[in-house]
Amino acid sequence: MLPEHKNAFFLIAAHFNCWIGLREPNELADKWIGKPDYIPKSKKCKAKTADNPNFNFSGLVVNPLLCPNAFIEKSRPDATKKWKSFIMGYEMPFGYTCSESGPEKGLVKFAGKAIHADFDLMTLSKAGNNGEFVFTSTHEENSLFRVVRPMLNHYLGSEMIQHGSEFMWKDGVGGRESERVFYFGPKRQFKIAHSSMPTDKETMH
Repeated sequence: MLPEHKNAFFLIAAHFNCWIGLREPNELADKWIGKPDYIPKSKKCKAKTADNPNFNFSGLVVNPLLCPNAFIEKSRPDATKKWKSFIMGYEMPFGYTCSESGPEKGLVKFAGKAIHADFDLMTLSKAGNNGEFVFTSTHEENSLFRVVRPMLNHYLGSEMIQHGSEFMWKDGVGGRESERVFYFGPKRQFKIAHSSMPTDKETMH
């Protein structure tokens, strides 16, 4: 995560005296964020970003059928599954294109712009006078989101925050298994913790 992006989260957390929980960002996207002709991935784009750091377009949405080497072996099956769901048969969704050959083979674009990973909010929480976590109702979290999101996107330079917090969001994945969450506090506190999701079947007994 770029230092200027971390500073944006600290700034907003201080301004609204709150804690901001962020899913561990995809560092492969750092080199594309804020550049002309590159945009954050919206929730409508279900295809995966390339996670092979040695691939030219790592951190960007890529067709795994055309470029299987864009994904590490472990994630390739899931990327392929998501891709097949994304293209809805054999047609790209409206506005999306994919280069079939040439130097941009496999690269997916929307309205002519390549697509990098966005930032996923996990939670928003009020803070006390000493910067501690304070119980925050769903209504209060939604109210925070309405003011936090536009200001964060302003300082980040693009629409990196696409939707509400994952821990409360009912239209998406929510917390995944054994993933890390970055917490930014109002007094520049920084914590890393795992989501409360179980790491494997054994932990569920």
